[in-house]
Amino acid sequence: MKSINITYTVKYFLAITTLLFLFSCTTEEDNFQLETGEEYFPLAIGKYTVYEMDSTIYDPNGAEMVRQSFTQLREEIVDTLRNANDELVYKIEQFTRLGDTLPWTIQNVYTASIVNNQAQRTEENLKFIKMTFPVRDNNSWDGNAFIDDGTIVLVAGETIEMFKGWDYRIKEVDLVDTIGGQIFEPVVLIEQADNENAIELRSSVEKYAPNVGLIYKEISIFDTQCIEDCEGQPW
Repeated sequence: MKSINITYTVKYFLAITTLLFLFSCTTEEDNFQLETGEEYFPLAIGKYTVYEMDSTIYDPNGAEMVRQSFTQLREEIVDTLRNANDELVYKIEQFTRLGDTLPWTIQNVYTASIVNNQAQRTEENLKFIKMTFPVRDNNSWDGNAFIDDGTIVLVAGETIEMFKGWDYRIKEVDLVDTIGGQIFEPVVLIEQADNENAIELRSSVEKYAPNVGLIYKEISIFDTQCIEDCEGQPW
């Protein structure tokens, strides 16, 4: 059975509200975002973020038991549109490259929006509720409400039910965190999955910073057929 671990952290970014720090005044909209927490999910054309991403696939049945890859990933909001419900949706283009000197190659087009006090993001036809507003400590919600638990994800040629047992909650707020050599404050830590049994493990966390958005993400998905004689740890 295959397993996968993916981590990506912010490398550099263009925050959409940089200019706000140059002025002493704030608007009613700014105050509303601060009260609800929408500044943790900023949406505006031209905003981009670059991440360092690494992934590891464990495949004892494959030609290589362990395969690792290190990639840079860039996401940029390039446009807006209206969906079938006339809701404003932001179009995000995602690019990857293997090094600083190499050109970017487009990989995916995603969308994001804030609807009914929910921060929604659609990736490869899967809609996630990334957070709900207002942002409060210990808030919990069904972040995969639009996704069947049995949805199959293809990883290195093998199928995995990646989203079994996910349960979103805000684990910590007001954190101070250093990622990619940059200090972010306050940071919200969202635990999306923390579920383990004898043959499966599902773990996923994300961190968000105000006016930047996602700054850290780690997903660990493990499946095993080892039930006995696993030396106390099947993974």
